Amino acid sequence: MQKKLLSNRGLFKQLLARDILAVLEDLNAGTWCDLATVRLHLDDNTESNTFYMNNCSAEGYTFTGFDDRFYRAIQSVNDTGYGLTVRKDKQTNRLFAFNTNFANNFVETLADAFDDWTVNYNRGGK
Repeated sequence: MQKKLLSNRGLFKQLLARDILAVLEDLNAGTWCDLATVRLHLDDNTESNTFYMNNCSAEGYTFTGFDDRFYRAIQSVNDTGYGLTVRKDKQTNRLFAFNTNFANNFVETLADAFDDWTVNYNRGGK
C-alpha cells in the first residue's frame, strides 16, 4: 500500500502551525501569545514573509493583503489537530494563540476570559 502524500495546502498548514508553536516556545515557554506578536515574529524575515504571502492564497482568488491572508491561514489551523488554539479576548477583542495542551488544561479559566474565534471566510455561505 502506498503512503498518501500531503497536499500543498496540508503541508502549508503543518508548517504554519509548527512555526507558530516555535514562536510561542521562544516567547512564552510554549503556552500562549497574542497573534499580533506572532505575526511580527513571522514577518521579521523577508524570506518567510514572501513564503507566507505566496502560500496563503488559492489560485484564482485574490485577497487584500498580508493581514487578510494571514488570518485566513490562522483560521485554517485553529483547533484542527495541529496543536494550536486561537481565542478572542472578551474585553479587548484581541486574538491570542494557545498551545492546545495548555488550553486544554485551563479550559474553565480560559472560558471566562475568552470566546471561540468563529469566522466564516466562505463566500456565499456554501
